[in-house]
Amino acid sequence: MKSLYVTGALVVCVLASYASSSSAGRAEDYYDTRLVRSWIELEPSVLEGDAFLGKTIYRSGDRIALGIAHAFSPKELLDPDRLRRILSIVRLSFSRPKYVTRDEDRDPAVTRLLLYFLEQREQDEKLKSLITDTEKYISTQAGGGSLNH
Repeated sequence: MKSLYVTGALVVCVLASYASSSSAGRAEDYYDTRLVRSWIELEPSVLEGDAFLGKTIYRSGDRIALGIAHAFSPKELLDPDRLRRILSIVRLSFSRPKYVTRDEDRDPAVTRLLLYFLEQREQDEKLKSLITDTEKYISTQAGGGSLNH
């Protein structure tokens, strides 16, 4: 029961973050950096059990990589736990190609650049393997370049 309250509180925080990032009168967050950062910082089990967050991420496609690149420094990107969460969310963002809402986010060009950067900088072989597996998955989902409906 306690985990249900924690999950609920996290969802409320994410929604509040999203609402504040889209409020009129504030500088626009073109890359959804605050929102993407909040997703990355969540425990993976929260994303697995939250249909709303999952659907939002499914609709993002390549935009997730833009948000990640703007939200984190190179050093932060290479933190092993964070890197695993990044790879999980990147995979999720291309897991349902028909849900990606913006045409420009169907092509995983920025995602491929992000994964290439991570692969070149990562020293741990297990993490490199996870990055490579993510690259293959994204390519399969994208059908060689752009995602199809």
